[in-house]
Amino acid sequence: MEEPYQDEVYEDDYYYEEPRRGMSGWVIALIVVLVIILLCCVCACLVVLLAGPTIGDTFSTIIESLTPMP
Repeated sequence: MEEPYQDEVYEDDYYYEEPRRGMSGWVIALIVVLVIILLCCVCACLVVLLAGPTIGDTFSTIIESLTPMP
C-alpha cells in the first residue's frame, strides 16, 4: 500500500527557510567596537586618576620655570 502525499511538493516547501541562529556579523562587529571604545575610556580615566598628581606637579614646574618670579 502506497502512502498518500509521499512525493507531492507543496508551494510552501520552496519558500521555507530555517530560522537563522545567532546575530549577524555587523551586529557582532558593532558590539566589539563599542566594547573597545568603552575600555579605552575606562583606561584613560584610570590613567588620569592614578597619574593626576604627577602630571599636575610636572605642569606646575614647567609654568614656574617659564614665568619670572617678582
